[in-house]
Amino acid sequence: MSDLDALADRVRAAIPLTTHLDFRFTAFDGERLTLTAPLAPNHNDKGTFFAGSQAALLTLAGWACTTLMADSVAANAAVGEGEASVDVVAVESSLQFRAPLHGDIEIRAWADDGESGRFHQRLKRRGKASLAILARATDAQGVVVSEYQGLYLARNNTDNA
Repeated sequence: MSDLDALADRVRAAIPLTTHLDFRFTAFDGERLTLTAPLAPNHNDKGTFFAGSQAALLTLAGWACTTLMADSVAANAAVGEGEASVDVVAVESSLQFRAPLHGDIEIRAWADDGESGRFHQRLKRRGKASLAILARATDAQGVVVSEYQGLYLARNNTDNA
């Protein structure tokens, strides 16, 4: 099982609503996360992708991107010290819907310019850090259907024992 599949399973176990979204994390390169989900379980009464599903998936993509970036910092810091974990929470967000979506969704989430280096340093040094995430949802032709900005807080969790 890949790290992305394990994270998706963790999300589905912790947040039952997400099982109905039928999402998949499809790629993460250390900086950018891609998430996909089909229209079928996420449609509204007009046959387009439900705005609530888009909001949930964009928020989830931001959380997952932050979590994966934070986990890499924690893993590097914990070498030889046992397993480390990081808690991530959404603090603030804004979302704009640009166009109706008549098919499956693809979401790409990434840290705002210059944020990832600062995030890594603060998380290593202080054990907590915030990260501004941008996410864009597109249709199969690459047309932007919604844009999201979120602020996430990551904190080392040393009380997992």
